[in-house]
Amino acid sequence: MKKIVLLFLSFVIVPFLGIAQCTTTNATSCQCENISQTNCDLLPDITISWYALENYMSGPTEYSQTGNGVNDGRLKVTGSTPNIGHGPLTVRGQSNSGMRTFLCGTDTVTFPASGTFTCPNGYPIPKQITTQRIYHKNGNAMSYWDRKAAAMTYHPTHNHIHFDDWGVFTLRIKDPSEPDPRNWSIVGNGHKLGFCLMDYGTCSYYNEHCRDDNTVYNSGTNMVNGSFPNWGLGGGSYGCSVVEQGISSGYTDIYSESLDGMWINIPPGTCNGNYWIVYEVDPHDAILEENETNNYTAIPFTLTLQSPSGSPAIKIIPDKSPNLCSGELIKLTATAGTSYLWSNGATTQSVWVGAGTYSVTVTNYCGTGSASFTVASSTTPTTPSVVGQTICSGTSASLSATGTNVSWYNNSGVVVGTGNTFSTPILTATTTYYAQDEVYYPGVIRKVGKVDSTGAGAYSSSTNYCTFDVFRPLTIKSVKVSASGSGNRTIQLMDEIGIIQDGGIYNIPNGTSRVQLNYTIQPGKNYSLQVTSPTPNLWRSSGGVSYPYTKTDTISITGSSGGSNYFYYLYDWEIEVGGATCSSPQVPVTATVQVCSGIDDDWDLTNNINVYPNPSNGEFTFSIIMPGSGDATIRVLDIVGREIYSQKMENISGEKTSLIDLKSMAQGIYYLDVQIGKKNYFRKLIKE
Repeated sequence: MKKIVLLFLSFVIVPFLGIAQCTTTNATSCQCENISQTNCDLLPDITISWYALENYMSGPTEYSQTGNGVNDGRLKVTGSTPNIGHGPLTVRGQSNSGMRTFLCGTDTVTFPASGTFTCPNGYPIPKQITTQRIYHKNGNAMSYWDRKAAAMTYHPTHNHIHFDDWGVFTLRIKDPSEPDPRNWSIVGNGHKLGFCLMDYGTCSYYNEHCRDDNTVYNSGTNMVNGSFPNWGLGGGSYGCSVVEQGISSGYTDIYSESLDGMWINIPPGTCNGNYWIVYEVDPHDAILEENETNNYTAIPFTLTLQSPSGSPAIKIIPDKSPNLCSGELIKLTATAGTSYLWSNGATTQSVWVGAGTYSVTVTNYCGTGSASFTVASSTTPTTPSVVGQTICSGTSASLSATGTNVSWYNNSGVVVGTGNTFSTPILTATTTYYAQDEVYYPGVIRKVGKVDSTGAGAYSSSTNYCTFDVFRPLTIKSVKVSASGSGNRTIQLMDEIGIIQDGGIYNIPNGTSRVQLNYTIQPGKNYSLQVTSPTPNLWRSSGGVSYPYTKTDTISITGSSGGSNYFYYLYDWEIEVGGATCSSPQVPVTATVQVCSGIDDDWDLTNNINVYPNPSNGEFTFSIIMPGSGDATIRVLDIVGREIYSQKMENISGEKTSLIDLKSMAQGIYYLDVQIGKKNYFRKLIKE
């Protein structure tokens, strides 16, 4: 990984101002969580309000499965997230020096605060690294330190911090024997990307939102502004800044159900009945808090607009390809119910199993029904036998491994070669690589979507997409496009709230061609495959379009960003279900580097010699990495073979450079002849 300096941990002391107050610059009257202490971190404590979930905007809004447009099958919810801690939640998008930091694949890149960021290596899905600022009281002095919080989705449209999975909400069936609602059976899911964290209002203004315990429905002691010894610490003015966002002590942030993404998807076939809405904030603990165990709540909710009781539609959904490698397990999850009985005797909604056929009987509000599922098994390749090599410093090693489809990895886990042999780069230190044999077992290939671009339409350069639902884990292998002109296009897989799940930049030729995507997707609703600007120049159909395009229990393309009359850009989707790659253990293979003396005429030093810049104005830099030690003779010949320049480099070892000056020579082509031992190496030189 390339590392460009970012200081995640800093410590800044702010002098005591001599005024009794509790601010981010003065800790005189600030109180620690442990009131007997005077030296402490002032941490936030983010909670989620059951009262707001039940009452804000008259409570959750349920929609039936049809007749509501984009709201079909949605249960809209509101989340109020009070900070009841002794310190503010402060999330920063840039450093004190005004720089932002991004992850571009395996590269880390810093970038100024202003301007829209794109990855210099062409990686299409940058993640922005955020930091959490924690204020520290030491007597009357206030200081702070910054810790790495998380890498969040970067949206160039808004060009500021977005907090992935700030809220995760689920519809569940209560288990009377389980006190933690997060362990109850899940019926439907939803999640929210935090557009910004802000001081939406005080705990006194949003009365009943802030409680000392929000984890238990209809419980907890109400807290108002005076309940907080450090009320307002943070300033009470956090907003949608690219620099800093957050929630002050004694304030709350509210995402109402009117905002995009604030809903749970109710699966078709769900029957009316008494359920619970469970809401968790910061579920991945990206934020350091006083209490990491109180970030959830639950309220009862009765569905009345879904299916009546009747024959239940029971399904078993795997969490990955049901084609297992040796020793692997898979998680099978049944349709939510009040009771379960699996063929292996388990009585939970989900089970971990190996290869075999499994069935489950589920009772829920629709009645009692059963389903079965088969998990296949594939053979894992045997561990490769490997052979390393001892080489002289400044040469390349040849490593070998047995196997049918060997991949070579470096210490960072990046593939650096394939095949039974691997030639390393020129090495000057002992280096270990890792060989792994891999076998791919293909799944079932299906096609879905409008077959081609025939019919009415036009080439378009706007950012548009088709939306689709996925019912089981699958891979979109490839799509067909029709392009007006060759060039790069960016294709991104987005979830329903705009988080990029996968993507790439593809060089697409003029005319009709297939683009290999290989995007692996988990079950979910309202995904989109977006072709982004500036210039897609791809065919968009406006005739012969008929949604939905469906493969039963697999995938359904449901519509487009331009409406039901348009099909955007990507045709004849190739879908794979059940494919799996089985890999052997990785085996270390070492290239041992030693310092040698003299010159071995068996060495091939072709890759050890470099001349730059080339072409040039007549000044060339000659560079050589010499294994061991020895002499080199450099000659420059004109196009008819006459020597016009020569130089002897004696007793070279390691990397050496030398200047070749041809500025007095005419423009044209020359030849460099480098003699080392009994071998000659040639390069063409161009003087402009």
